[in-house]
Amino acid sequence: MDLDIRIRLATAADAERIASLLKTFRSELGHTGQSAVPLPVNQDGPQYVLLAEVGDHAVGVASLQRCHHLVRGTTFLLLTDIYVLGEYRRHGVATSLLTESIALGRRIGCADFTMIAREDDKPTLATAARAGFVKHPDLLLDLTL
Repeated sequence: MDLDIRIRLATAADAERIASLLKTFRSELGHTGQSAVPLPVNQDGPQYVLLAEVGDHAVGVASLQRCHHLVRGTTFLLLTDIYVLGEYRRHGVATSLLTESIALGRRIGCADFTMIAREDDKPTLATAARAGFVKHPDLLLDLTL
């Protein structure tokens, strides 16, 4: 099945569609309840949300944050989340989201692009490897507050 996939920066008008995608995403990950964090739909950054659409359907989302590396004196784009509805997986939606995310990083002048992915998420790691990503020697550490 060939899909006509459209990727664009989300706007405030997309908040309900994004919330619906995130509700499904959270459910698949075993998270319950709604997020208390407001949806970042500012097109001017530093936080960006890309929306994947097929026809009138929102089928995927990517959340990105523009960050500054103080020691290197450079800016990088961090992909914190990427999600595609189950029935649209393995049809190029995640690849399209990642490709447009990288293009966004270039447009806003970032020197690097970093993404967070689980070590057991083989599809995401394979998509990232095809795009040229390599495993970074730094370790991501987490502390729940």
